Amino acid sequence: MRRASPVDMHQVQRVAIVKLTSIGDVVHALPVSAALKRTFPHLQLTWIVEERCAEMVTGNPYLHEVIPVPGKAWRHGAWHPRTWQDVRRLLNTLRSRHFQLTLDLQGLLKSAVVAWLTGAPLRIGYHWQREGAWLFNRVVPKEPTSVHAVQEYLDVARFLGAETEPVEFPLYIPPEADEKVLTLLKQEGISTPEGFLSINPSAGQPYKRWRMERWAEVISHIHRRYGLPVVLVGSRADRPLVQEIRRQTNAPFVDMVGRTNLKELAALLRRSAVHLCADTGSAHISVALGRPVIGLYGPTNHLRTSPYGQEHRLLTHKHECPICQAQPRREHSDCMDRITVTEVMQMLERTLSEVTSRV
Repeated sequence: MRRASPVDMHQVQRVAIVKLTSIGDVVHALPVSAALKRTFPHLQLTWIVEERCAEMVTGNPYLHEVIPVPGKAWRHGAWHPRTWQDVRRLLNTLRSRHFQLTLDLQGLLKSAVVAWLTGAPLRIGYHWQREGAWLFNRVVPKEPTSVHAVQEYLDVARFLGAETEPVEFPLYIPPEADEKVLTLLKQEGISTPEGFLSINPSAGQPYKRWRMERWAEVISHIHRRYGLPVVLVGSRADRPLVQEIRRQTNAPFVDMVGRTNLKELAALLRRSAVHLCADTGSAHISVALGRPVIGLYGPTNHLRTSPYGQEHRLLTHKHECPICQAQPRREHSDCMDRITVTEVMQMLERTLSEVTSRV
């Protein structure tokens, strides 16, 4: 049963969703736009997002507009002329839209300030408000049953009276991105749709990464056991990781690291039979596209950030890690080191069997 909303959404038209970063977090928040627009079709939803993550929301059919924020430029510092130019330009853009309501799904000072800069008279934030963001926003209480980040964000939609089921990830892939990926795969000798496995060996923080020699060993096992092509994905900054993997194995793999933008990465992952990765954005893109994901997780809160709806494919040893038990917030790699190649291959075997049985 839908609860009564404290906000009369029928009197609201222009709503700004503020979710600036990161790639995986933006994907987690996508269902909020779908839930609000399905329940309140009259709404004009705008998403405010940093430029580097904007491709995760552009083309979203539930959005009226996407406003990119030049996050990198702001890092010049508060007194840099470029910073003030960007702030002035953004302020003019935001104020011209006359927003009536903002939803801060970031919960940080920077997102709260952006929400405040819109001039919207009503500003709502999801329950986890940090760095003083709660001073700017009305905080939505957390539902006791909401454990995963996706459900925490949807708490905001439910607070406004939206129907949140089914959970929908409106991640749009333009035809040109799909065509580019098909061309790249064909150039590498892969022409059968879903005839390959994808691996992202990177993660946002080094302590979240699995050892490169173990990824190399997994690639070798896949080559010997299945004969399936393996495609490595990631950003240009991950090039050293690919070089390290190549030094560790003679098994062939396709190197797509740094060769795609985010839309093209999504197009590639949509064609992958199974995606293997650590706690990183490509896991959540694959989930949004309905693809199987095997996630390797270390000391982070896997209950909150694991591949949504695919927790049964999660590999973690956090519950038996003595460091995590003694210091729950410590960043370390011991948890990741406890995940074995055998475990990954066994999970891959089960996942491939499930994929094959559905064909």
